[in-house]
Amino acid sequence: MLLLWAGCKDIDDGLRYTALSNGNFEVGVHIADVTNFLHPSTPLNDEAVQKGTSVYLVERRIDKLPKPLTEGICSLRVDVERLAFSVIWEMTLKREIISTRYTKSIIKSCAALSYIKARDKDG
Repeated sequence: MLLLWAGCKDIDDGLRYTALSNGNFEVGVHIADVTNFLHPSTPLNDEAVQKGTSVYLVERRIDKLPKPLTEGICSLRVDVERLAFSVIWEMTLKREIISTRYTKSIIKSCAALSYIKARDKDG
């Protein structure tokens, strides 16, 4: 199961968890991978480097990257395959990390949840 955050226009991160047969859990954090579309020494990359980050103000935001990229082809949408960069942990029930793996991935989200729904055990 990959969880996304409902109500967001540019969903750039997701969470996945799976119970393993050994009693541990596999937990994955997935971040949208824009590097496939953003190349060094191009005007788009140079502008993103200059901006550094998106800026969130009270009534608007100033995006680091163009909306078609952040809200379109890179946004982690439900039932759509997207490129991501992932960190995957195997963890015990006591949240002890057994192993860590970093990888580029292709993910397909199954749901978009609010933070409250994601926190709720009954979903």
